[in-house]
Amino acid sequence: MQSELTVKFNNLSSVRLNSFLNMQHSFTTQQLDKLGNTIVYLSKSVSQLNKTKILKLLFLIEESSIKLFGYPFFGVEFQLWKFGPVIKDVYIDLSEDSPVLLNKFIEKEFDCFKSIAEFNDDEFSDNDIYLMDKIIAFAKNKSATDLVQYTHDENSLWKKSAIKHGILEELISQKLNSTDKNIDFGLLFDDNEYMKERLNHSLENMQFIYSLKK
Repeated sequence: MQSELTVKFNNLSSVRLNSFLNMQHSFTTQQLDKLGNTIVYLSKSVSQLNKTKILKLLFLIEESSIKLFGYPFFGVEFQLWKFGPVIKDVYIDLSEDSPVLLNKFIEKEFDCFKSIAEFNDDEFSDNDIYLMDKIIAFAKNKSATDLVQYTHDENSLWKKSAIKHGILEELISQKLNSTDKNIDFGLLFDDNEYMKERLNHSLENMQFIYSLKK
């Protein structure tokens, strides 16, 4: 049974996470550069890099960064959709005939995307590069369908977030295809108070930095 202190800590974590995510109405220059350069980096090693693959790999990178290090890779919202998780603005951009938001980084070639820029590591730490290489090694031979299935498995954050928001059945039955609910990364640390605190601190730091750049 959870103690009263643990319940309060969990609630505090959710409030901070939601506050941080809800304050963002657009990407900062740094976030957009990191998103674009991440896709450029992925494109060098992942074949048939279509929209679904990109969206799934971006999510796996964000989830893995929080899980391993306790801080976000991008610090952006991932929406809880039927075929999500997705970054809504990136999804829209990749659905266009030609990218607009990411037009400095990639171009569309039939149903896939190729890089048109060299990878710029200005926004990347050694841990970031390690993490991208780790995700590439895991996913480079997997299909888009494989990645969807992986991100929707029984223990997935997608499923846990859908249960938390009470919309799992609607998503599975396709009564809902998209929602305004966000993936709750705090659910990764239900049993790990130390990592939950690391995530809280990193979100506070990012919130402060982004507020200065508005």
